[in-house]
Amino acid sequence: MLIDRALDELTKKNRVVVGFDLGNEYSQISYCRQNQSMPDTVSLVMGEEQYNIPTLLCKKNDAEGEAAWLIGKEALKAAAEGQGVLVKDLLLLAKNNVSVKVGMSSLSEEESSAEYLLEMFVKKALAVLSAYIVSEEIAAVAFTMTDINTGVMEMLRKISCHMSQRKMEVYFLSHEDSFFQYIIHQPQEMWIHDVLLYDYKSDGIKSYLLSMNRKTNPVACFIDAVRYPQMKMPDLSDKSGTAKGAFLKQLDSELLEIVRKNCDQRVITSVFLLGDFFSKDWCKESLRYMCRGRRVFQGNNLFSKGACYGARERVYPSTLSTSYVYLSEDKLRANIGMTCDRGQAEVYYPILDAGTNWYEAQSTFDVMLVKNNAITLNISPVDGRKTRVAKISLEGLKVRGNKTNRVGLRFYMEDANAVQIEITDKGFGEFFPSTGQIWKECLPLEAIT
Repeated sequence: MLIDRALDELTKKNRVVVGFDLGNEYSQISYCRQNQSMPDTVSLVMGEEQYNIPTLLCKKNDAEGEAAWLIGKEALKAAAEGQGVLVKDLLLLAKNNVSVKVGMSSLSEEESSAEYLLEMFVKKALAVLSAYIVSEEIAAVAFTMTDINTGVMEMLRKISCHMSQRKMEVYFLSHEDSFFQYIIHQPQEMWIHDVLLYDYKSDGIKSYLLSMNRKTNPVACFIDAVRYPQMKMPDLSDKSGTAKGAFLKQLDSELLEIVRKNCDQRVITSVFLLGDFFSKDWCKESLRYMCRGRRVFQGNNLFSKGACYGARERVYPSTLSTSYVYLSEDKLRANIGMTCDRGQAEVYYPILDAGTNWYEAQSTFDVMLVKNNAITLNISPVDGRKTRVAKISLEGLKVRGNKTNRVGLRFYMEDANAVQIEITDKGFGEFFPSTGQIWKECLPLEAIT
């Protein structure tokens, strides 16, 4: 028995967590083990930093008429050579749950659901990992996206169930959450003060400003995200050298204005630049300003690495999980728990933790009522406000006082605004059958923050 337990622990330590940055244009995959200092990112070419996997599919028919799905650059190549039909906007199709017809002609067209197309891409993309790890080693996958969509989340949960014979946990993080996870796993001198991130995609720049309130315990972290669509980079291939230079100089000036506003009256320790559009060839003045007393980093795989760190914190929690909490509009901003009798002593039982995404916040357990027909909750905001108490009365339930009143509690959230509580009388075996009573309560988040 002890040997089996030791082997289980050894196997767990050797398993891998994966961060999957799923975008409508391109995706990235990073992975790491428990004690690995920094995640690795899958490159399409060994030895090079080609991390972007175009989020595309191509249905290619071979000489025998058998269909095969290709992804990324292989899909682009096959479609360009007329060997198949390219399917774009996979994430957008999934968000809208739209089916599309795929085929070389109207006679060979087959309708494919958005979920099926997304499944083909995710499976093929994760298969690229086979060059680095064995698929059975994956303990968890954390998907990170610009915008979290509940429909896409449900599709990805179903898809993940089809991918591995072993149990594989699935988590979801926004890009803000992935940014937070990445930063707190870096050396502390990089985030002594605020941290800036600029993500440059085809639709413009999105800035993320990370700040921390170090007076709270745990440290409350906040991210202010702003989009700058006016910074969209157009196709300059048909421009003359003079016109192109004038445009880029104006773009540099606009970026410098954005950076100045972000840094005004703030102490910024580090700045991260994501995306291939950033270049020393055009943003010279902006870079010069950023580098004044700040550390500046450039790359494009921060979100997938951040998601990987986030997945590892779920599977192998570290002290960072309890020391720092990222609070956003999607996050629960208070710890919810209750005080229970445990023999001769009272103990605190945590129910929902601050920093949990509302769409992942849930807890189910049973309790015995001893003194009265009420459930008392302790609500502790992480912004420094005093702990308050909420009492839920179970009207119509008679408490016998001999530990024979068992009730089931279920906590969950349907949106970001309130915690739903469902309490069910479960009775006590054959001696005291359940009355079938169910009590429902809604705890607005405004009241607890």
